[in-house]
Amino acid sequence: MRAFIVWGVGVLVYASAVFQRTTFGVAGVDAAERFSTSAGLVSTFVVVQLVVYAGLQVPVGVLLDRFGTRALVSVGAAVMVMGQVVMASADSVPEGLIARILVGSGDAMTFGSVIRLVPAWFEPRRVPIITQATGLLGQSGQIASALPFAFALHTVGWSGTFTGAAIVAGVIGVIGFLVIRNGPRVPPRSTPASPPAGSSNSSRRPGAPPAPASASGRTTCRASRPSRSR
Repeated sequence: MRAFIVWGVGVLVYASAVFQRTTFGVAGVDAAERFSTSAGLVSTFVVVQLVVYAGLQVPVGVLLDRFGTRALVSVGAAVMVMGQVVMASADSVPEGLIARILVGSGDAMTFGSVIRLVPAWFEPRRVPIITQATGLLGQSGQIASALPFAFALHTVGWSGTFTGAAIVAGVIGVIGFLVIRNGPRVPPRSTPASPPAGSSNSSRRPGAPPAPASASGRTTCRASRPSRSR
């Protein structure tokens, strides 16, 4: 049961990352008006984000091996929060690009980290199915950006909507930090008790009689002497 709870929170974190990733695609027309630029230049925001996402996969893999899923999804959520906060107050193209670079960086830390939870928590026979379910369920974040985010953008406005997206990333990131663990704890193996110091029984052959001990506790061995005839 605990494995499904940890995995479910991981999927929630991944869905949040997909939500943060796709918010700007919904806001493309509003972005062109806000930044007073063409739609073609606004489309480069998405390209830059994807380039950052792809370029960070190898460094993120190295960090994942070193620090684990819990640390990376928490840091990734924090970076996405910063990106959305910058976007909420951005009114120029350079500020918007910085915001999308931050969101792409946080997004790059999420999917691979969540996928790492699957073999750590589940039996090998379940890994392929749960891996596929992770990707499918995580795409629900795209639905959230296409419907609720788009509605909020045209009712609340640019700054309020992106600030709300930052709050969503922050809350889900905290939940991930509190619930996600890199793997189940394995109790340490009990080591057999070592024989007492000075004991010679551990070195004798099976079935052999114990060696006689002297009064001082040391084993004494007397060599047989040949009998001499008188």
